[in-house]
Amino acid sequence: MKRRTFVSIAATAGSFAFAQEYPARPLRILVPYTPGGGTDTVARIVMKKMGEQLGQALIVENKPGAGGAIAYAELLRNKPDGYTLTTGSGNISLLNLLNSKLSFDAATDLVQVAPMAKVPIVLIASKKLPVANMAELIAHVKQNPGMSYGTPGPTTPQHLAGVLLGSMAGLTLTHVGYRGTAPAVQDVIGDHLPLAIVGLATAIPFAHSGQVKVLGVGSLKRSELAPEIPTIAEGGVKGYDASYWYDICVAKGVPQTVVNRLHAEITKVLENADVRKTLTAAGFEPMAVTQAEYQSMLRAERAKWEPVIRANNIQME
Repeated sequence: MKRRTFVSIAATAGSFAFAQEYPARPLRILVPYTPGGGTDTVARIVMKKMGEQLGQALIVENKPGAGGAIAYAELLRNKPDGYTLTTGSGNISLLNLLNSKLSFDAATDLVQVAPMAKVPIVLIASKKLPVANMAELIAHVKQNPGMSYGTPGPTTPQHLAGVLLGSMAGLTLTHVGYRGTAPAVQDVIGDHLPLAIVGLATAIPFAHSGQVKVLGVGSLKRSELAPEIPTIAEGGVKGYDASYWYDICVAKGVPQTVVNRLHAEITKVLENADVRKTLTAAGFEPMAVTQAEYQSMLRAERAKWEPVIRANNIQME
């Protein structure tokens, strides 16, 4: 028993010493999507400031493909020492439900450390669609079932948001998955597509120019970024919330002391006035929460989305 106690104490001391000197070299941040997108933008804003705080370079590498699976697989091939991180969107513990062919178990092999920013999603409509708000849209779709809505692709948070909307509002909607947000928006502008679900930041310029109509924001309360836009819940879909966020993840096995350090540093970045201003200007809501609060959020998100995914058999194509 004494020997076990000694080993335990020694292991704890070694972990503490590692955390004290961490990071002793540059860190890699793997972004699962292409440069210029929301995940990439938030990661670069937050990681730049975090690198200044840590006194180390944080090297951002884009590893797009397979709904994020390529970046996560790369993360898991590296030693779990906290020097390789990835960004994620929403609750990545749902990945295996969405893609049965993954070579890893996202729920147990990945650790979501801390969120960085929330992404308000909005439902936009072609200016030629004869509706001006959510209530009118609901009535119109009930008379014309099967209306199409576009998203950046299958299994994305926007796709899930559309499925949830149809279920909660009693609407029959047809999903059209694009290769990214831009082509979906362009088809709405050109009146080739009646609806699309996209990020608020993407939609606002086109709404201001009169090229699309924004029918509602998909969060429980109005976004501080555009308080003039009513929520979808206000428009008649009570309780509707399909917000998602970007976070930082590490592999299982990274010492808890390092996870704690990373969480503390990210929180510190998000409390910086300049960073908050930059994120807000780019259309993102800074999201600093405690570790306990974040774990509670993740559990609630899984409980909400797992039945939706299973009931509608949503799978990566």
